[in-house]
Formats: sequence, C-alpha cells, structure tokens
Amino acid sequence: MDLQQPQQPHLDAVLLAALRAAPRRYRLPPLPVDAEAAVAGGTQATLAFAIEAARTGPAPGIQALFTRALAQLIREALAPERGDPAFQAAMLQARDAQVHEHVQLSRQRAADRRTLRMAVDAIAHPGKLRREAAGALRDALARLHGLAAAGAWAELAEAIGQLLAQELPGPGNFRAPLEAIHASPALRRLVRGSELLRRESVQRYQALCERRGPLAGSDAAAAEGRASAQQGRIAEHAAVEAFREIAGMLNRHCKGAATYRVARGLRTPRGFPGEASKAKEEWDAAIVRGGDAGGASLVLLAETKASPAAATSDFPRLLRGLRRLAKADADAVYAFASADGEQRIAGASLQGLRPARRLLPPHVIYCCSAPPEALPQPLGAATRAVLLAEPASLAFAQQLARGEAPSHAALARSGTRWPRHRGCRPHCTSTKPRRRHARPCCIRTTCWRRWRTAWSVPTLPPEWPVPSPPRAGPRATARAGIAPESQTPRPAARTRASSAG
Repeated sequence: MDLQQPQQPHLDAVLLAALRAAPRRYRLPPLPVDAEAAVAGGTQATLAFAIEAARTGPAPGIQALFTRALAQLIREALAPERGDPAFQAAMLQARDAQVHEHVQLSRQRAADRRTLRMAVDAIAHPGKLRREAAGALRDALARLHGLAAAGAWAELAEAIGQLLAQELPGPGNFRAPLEAIHASPALRRLVRGSELLRRESVQRYQALCERRGPLAGSDAAAAEGRASAQQGRIAEHAAVEAFREIAGMLNRHCKGAATYRVARGLRTPRGFPGEASKAKEEWDAAIVRGGDAGGASLVLLAETKASPAAATSDFPRLLRGLRRLAKADADAVYAFASADGEQRIAGASLQGLRPARRLLPPHVIYCCSAPPEALPQPLGAATRAVLLAEPASLAFAQQLARGEAPSHAALARSGTRWPRHRGCRPHCTSTKPRRRHARPCCIRTTCWRRWRTAWSVPTLPPEWPVPSPPRAGPRATARAGIAPESQTPRPAARTRASSAG
C-alpha cells in the first residue's frame, strides 16, 4: 500500500483500493464454460451452470440439462449412507401417513403440554394439595401431577378415567375439572403422539432428523446456539482488532493529530429519517475520520458474521439499513451511540451509503474469521434444500423409492414452468470498480425463488480480507472449538469483506 501522500481523502481512497485488490478467500471457482464441461464437473456444477444460463437468456437444451442434473441430485440425496437426511425425512413424511400425522401433532405439542400442565396444576399442584386432607383422593391427585410433569400422557388419561369411574370422596369438587381434562383435545393429541412415537416409521423419521442436527428445543440445540453465539463474539473481536490495526496505520501516515478511530456497535439514532421496519439498526464496527463541529466522516462500515453463509439471510436487512442511513440530511450531524462513546457523524457522509440497486457501496463490507472451505461446492445446503423440497422433486423421489424408473423430463411436466428471470441481478463485482462478473460469484445462498415458477439469482458479495488481528488467546480459541458453524478459528483470523467497489 503506497501511503506517500498524507492527505486524508487520499488515504481513504488508498484503503478502498487495497480492499478491492485483496484476494477473495471465499470466492467460488468459476462456472464451467459450456454444457459439456458442466456435465464433466458433476451434478452441482451442472445445476449451477443451468441456473446461470437460464438467468442470462434462453438457450437450447438448458431445461433438459437442468432436469437431468436435478434428477441425479435427487438420486444422490436418496443414498442410504451418504444421502441427504433432511430430504429422506421429508420424503418419508410425504409417503407415510403416520409420519405425516406425527409431524402435524409435533407442531402443537409444546402448546398442548402447557395447556394440560396448567389444567392439572389448577387442581393437583402440591401447594394446593397441602390444604387437602390426607387420603386416597390426595394421593391420586398427587399422582396425576407427577404423570403430567413426566409427560406420561397415556398413563395420565388412564388414571383420570379410573378416578372418574369411582365416587370421589372429600368436600372438593374435582369431578368437573377432571372431566374437562379427560375430554380435552390436547390430551387426545398428546396420547396419540405418544402412540406414534412407538411406530417404526416414526422412529426412522426421528433418526433421520437427528442426523441433520439437534432437535429443536433439545439441550443439544441449546448448547449449539450458545456455541454459535460465542463464535460470533470471537468473529466480532477479530474484526474490531483488524480495524484498529488499519486505523493505527492510517494515523501514522497523517500529519498532525490522529484522526482515524474505530467505533464498535454503532446504533442508528431514534427518530432517524426513513422506515425502521426490518432494517438493520446496529453496525458491528466502523472506521470514522475527524470529529469537529461538522461531524465525522464514515470511512469503512462492517458487519461481522461467524460463517460466510450467515451473510445471506442478513443481506436484505443490511440493504434496508443502508438505504435508511442514506436518507440523512446532508447538512445535519447525527449522534450515534456506540460501545466507544457517542459518535457524531455528518449526514453528507451517511448519504454515501446508498446502495446502487442491490450493490453495496465500496466502503461497506462483510467480515468473517472462519477458514475457507477446502472444496467449496457451487450449491450450498440451503439451495439444495429448496430444490429438493419442491413437490415435483418429492414425487420423483417417491417413484424411485417404489422401484420405478421415471424420466427426468417428469420434473418439468409436474405442473411446473421453466424458470423465468424476474429482474434480480447479481451484485458481485470484480477487482475493477463498477464492473460485474459474467456470472454470480456465489450460487450457494438462500436467495431463491421457487424454481418451478421463477429463479432469483443467488447473490452474495465477494470477500475481501483486511490485515490479520493479533492472535487469539488460548481460552478464546478453546471455547471456539465447539462452534457448529466452523471448526476452531485460525489464531490469526482474517476477515471477509464484501463490497461493490
């Protein structure tokens, strides 16, 4: 980086030029040049080539190329050992009535449990039973409370039925609430759910679900969430340390007092112009310059993610947040709260954050400290899941499971239309300003329209590293080792940045 000129605007431009020229750690390999090379590259490369070919314009044979590759993807997903457990679970749900019923009941199970436990507590809570005289009724009610707490719903229904079949002793009126509990739809659903859990097909479905990750609400899922949060904090720390190194380097080449500084956790002020709904309001890290009466200038703004894939779902919120910041009054100065104190930023500087369509401005980046994949795939897990979850894909898989040999053309005949482009453009850029690649740099995103009606070309900005921060301490590194999104982060964490420079 040539820093011979000390002027601050020149330093800003040199910084952005360095970001544009930096290697992209997460960039996917280029798509095949033609259909023959795509087929030779494998199923995912063929799908990616067909999707991009359909986006750029009609081409002969592309639909057949796509359906043939999709059929092969379905066959690979059905492989018993190396297949896709999520797809196999979805197919089992589609073809087995008991599994389908189990899934439907599972969606209401938590609410049914709360309803029943509250109803049982109303008459059989230990605090209420202390006021009852010792005897058979008190013991029976205490047993009901224990069964409800243990989730033994079939035994609870049976015990309530036995109580109602006899004359209830004592002065309390327990018959009416017991009859209401015994006749409640929630208890019937929970009893039926317990019966289904003993069926072989349901147990096979649960085993497939466990292979794809911890079940929702389980202790393993909670532990995974905590590990993910810890990994995110480590990534944020790495980005902030890298930004501080950049700011220090810029200050060393400035005349006079140091003017570049890092601000963590910038929060959009209340009452800021624009619509706040679903727009990002907190920004992980920024480099600002100056700070006199005219306000500071925003030099670099970053959002940090623990994995590259996490940027995909965040990107729409990021765009909305930038569009809102760009509505600032050019003559105003706005006070942003941050972890490093209040930052007064000039409205004219904020107006430069306006995205050009879906392209990020050059000084807005994503940062990530995760190591790049050794063999990145053209299609990510979320993209494959969307394609495989289509009804036509499930119907094709069921035919294969029955031993039939369906043609790949059935995927195009199953009430689907050949995908049409609906105006979504890739916003990836090359190292040259305002110039696009001939193909998206990432197809592995969740930004998909359903392929049977239209495709939105998956978009994810390219990745630009910034200088490595100091090595993480052994304690932080050890904690990061349990993170599910990536392996233990490299001690010298580099950051991933994306921009439309």
